[in-house]
Amino acid sequence: MVKKNISKQDSRERILDVAERLFSTSSFASVSVRTVTAEAGVNLSAVNYYFGSKKGLFQAVYVRRCTEMNRQRLELLFSAVDQAEKSGGKLAMYDLVSALISPPIEWLYDEDGGLSVYIKFIARAYLEEASDMANVLEEEVAVFDKFIPYIREIHPDLSDEDIFWRIHFMMGVMHHTINHLDRIGILSHNNCQVTTWEDTRDRIVKFCVEGF
Repeated sequence: MVKKNISKQDSRERILDVAERLFSTSSFASVSVRTVTAEAGVNLSAVNYYFGSKKGLFQAVYVRRCTEMNRQRLELLFSAVDQAEKSGGKLAMYDLVSALISPPIEWLYDEDGGLSVYIKFIARAYLEEASDMANVLEEEVAVFDKFIPYIREIHPDLSDEDIFWRIHFMMGVMHHTINHLDRIGILSHNNCQVTTWEDTRDRIVKFCVEGF
């Protein structure tokens, strides 16, 4: 019985891995269930068995790693809060923005570990109306609520409406960078180089903090 459960889990993960890769480079409509199952080496009915439908598969791909990304974001947030409390200082806006931005930018550079594939996937996911993503996008949006009380303390002059708009703009900067990182070379006539994820992260964070 244990071996059977492990086999099922392996099959489910293989489907998710293949779907993530295919959806990261092609539209929701153009990727067929048959292609996914064939590359994953499972029966055609496996997608319906594990995920209910093609839409369910697409959403499961999103949720699988989004949960881990948001866990990392909160870990960075609460680490910054603890450090500020221990030092007797105030929590810096730079640390808050960095906690939100760092995981996706670090993952973008993770070619060897495969996390960059997921970042390319979510860059497309926001544009895929046919995949009916509204309900699962709340998985990411919910994490922002944890940051709001700390932003209020740093910027008591801002209304909640202002704060949410500025988070929205900040995420726009991040997603544009994720989608078009190579454009900086073209824009700058090769004067700007894409080096480490930390350098890219620091530039985005500095820009967004000034924007707030």
